[in-house]
Amino acid sequence: MHCYDAQILKDEILVQQTISFYRLMVVWLGGLIGGFKMRLPSTCPIEFASMPEHFVEDAMELLIVASQLIPKAFSGVLLDDFMNFIVMFMACPEYIRNPYLRLKMVQVLNCLMYGSQSSAALAMLFEGHKLSLEYLVRNLLKPYVDIEYTGSHTQFNDKFSIRHSIAELLKYLWQVPSHRNVWRQVAKEEEKGVYLNFLNFLMNDSIYLLDEGFKTIIEHKQLEAEMNTAAWSHVPEHERKEKTRLFHSQENIIRTNMIFANEDLSILAFTSEQITAPSYSRRWLKVWQACWNYFLLQLVGRKRNSLKLTEPEKYESDPKQLIKQIVRVYAHLARGDSDNIFAAAISNDGRSYNDQLFSSAVDVLRRIGEDGRVIQEFIELGSKAKDAASEAMDVEAALGDIPDEFLDPIQYTLMKDPAILPSSRITIDRPVIQRHLLSNSTDPFNRSHLTADMLIPDIELKAKIQEFIRSQEFIE
Repeated sequence: MHCYDAQILKDEILVQQTISFYRLMVVWLGGLIGGFKMRLPSTCPIEFASMPEHFVEDAMELLIVASQLIPKAFSGVLLDDFMNFIVMFMACPEYIRNPYLRLKMVQVLNCLMYGSQSSAALAMLFEGHKLSLEYLVRNLLKPYVDIEYTGSHTQFNDKFSIRHSIAELLKYLWQVPSHRNVWRQVAKEEEKGVYLNFLNFLMNDSIYLLDEGFKTIIEHKQLEAEMNTAAWSHVPEHERKEKTRLFHSQENIIRTNMIFANEDLSILAFTSEQITAPSYSRRWLKVWQACWNYFLLQLVGRKRNSLKLTEPEKYESDPKQLIKQIVRVYAHLARGDSDNIFAAAISNDGRSYNDQLFSSAVDVLRRIGEDGRVIQEFIELGSKAKDAASEAMDVEAALGDIPDEFLDPIQYTLMKDPAILPSSRITIDRPVIQRHLLSNSTDPFNRSHLTADMLIPDIELKAKIQEFIRSQEFIE
């Protein structure tokens, strides 16, 4: 920015020459590892590792600033080598150790995508570039996951804005058939790898953002109502100022959460339509589904008016669109659910599921003009969920008096997959604790740190539960 103030960045020819210089530099850096080709050697060569970090940072900063302040400087400049460098290294912590420098490469891609490049130049860069076509989707998924673990004290807040930038790129790439095919292949090949983690964080973030957004909307409306009463003028001035600041802060929180949540939901909606009910989704269906039931209940239930804002466009809040996107995720996941695992997961949620949930949602969907096919699929899913709920109640009733040690300590339902919490040593049903861990990485009984991979299977108790069920002449 100091360069801009000094008029240096207004010199188009100088900026072009500087970009050309840095292009040669990234080509030289690539040459230290044998050129621009995948895959990279597992061990970073000492020659590359010895290079100062600012070599790369300066190049990325130049591209970002030039695209924002003097985009004409890119005219006639070949950007393919920058794309080669970014695609190769943005998902490779063994070579570029600083996670924020790798994420700066994502920012460069965003700037190029939204810059004043001609449509033909943009297409060549993102749709006709060899390494991009093969690896860009794969290598965007990894930083999306890695931002969760940067170790920075700001990582929690950072991750939402950074993932927003990655999500914008992914949404663009999904529209390109070649990239979409790679995306499908990655989902198929890496059901237990980076794609599962990507899906998990995408779902977790959307759940957190919607939850925080809905809570803030309710608090915001209460404060707005207070500020619009006659008694407001009698509130002490310092208190009015403090509450006014809170009011504007809530506006920003709602707007940001709704933008990010809508983006996450849109990715879930369009990807689940073509990547239907793969095995990776089954592992988490019971965990996620209770959350989606809860949000659907908030949007179509009796209290839905509590989420209506007087100026929804000001807050980027569109409940109708949210309902459509959530229902489309339901419908898409149900298409490949031949074993009714998804339907059973919906009905097993004791917090938000009831017979009226789906019928209320259908009424709303018809009023807001949702696609008829989606509505019909949603009705059929609701019918399956109702049947699954009825069957589960029959089984529970037939089991009679269930021993307390077999009941989940939070939901008081028969445990199917008991797991021991390593710190408190309390046994809990795995889907129940996994649902808790989506938004809180602590043991619910003593607040100690807890992650899903720390859970200890209670093999002995599970065998006792299975024997109890068999003794009642029921098979799980």
